[in-house]
Amino acid sequence: MHQRGFTLLELLAVVLIMGTVLLLVPISLENVGAQGKLKNTANSLVAAMNGGRERAILDAHEVYLEIGGYQDDDSEEWRQGWRFKFTNVPAQDISETEDEGERERRRAARARDREWLYSGWHAVPRGVEIAGVSTQKGAWRRAGQGGKPIPIRFFADGTVESAVAIRIENVDMEVNKEYRTLTVIVNGLTSEASWVEGLGELTESLPSSNFGN
Repeated sequence: MHQRGFTLLELLAVVLIMGTVLLLVPISLENVGAQGKLKNTANSLVAAMNGGRERAILDAHEVYLEIGGYQDDDSEEWRQGWRFKFTNVPAQDISETEDEGERERRRAARARDREWLYSGWHAVPRGVEIAGVSTQKGAWRRAGQGGKPIPIRFFADGTVESAVAIRIENVDMEVNKEYRTLTVIVNGLTSEASWVEGLGELTESLPSSNFGN
């Protein structure tokens, strides 16, 4: 039986389709790379949160993870990132049986002897921004240039002062904001950190100090 070959029109249609697909591939790969950068940033921040909690427990004193902007020493460029703040003086139990004067004396002595130490800044990758930090549903603060860092406090027993949510956004991705944003949430009940896709929020059914999501 005679088999009919492809016509010139059919071949041109196939070439056109293949060309269109090849044009779309670089865009797709670029978004995959951007999404990977975003997820790596979220995983690094989760690891830093959980690491701060573990350090507070092991060292038996409070630890802060500060989210903020800083000026790079080499390029003088403003970057966003996070760092640890910790003290060399452990928290001390102050007995309720002591009189108020003695309790105040011990608090003052601890505050006088305490020295705060700082780690270096861990910068977020270029193209990724810390879009906001929240300790209460619907209330977001931006960690930006020149402002004071936003502290997240872990106590000596590993508990966190309050639940917190941190939105990180890849501004290089040409998609809607909810698709280029991940939200890191520190649970106020367990003090453990994790991330969710999109514009995550803290709950409002209970105070933010109780739990995160």
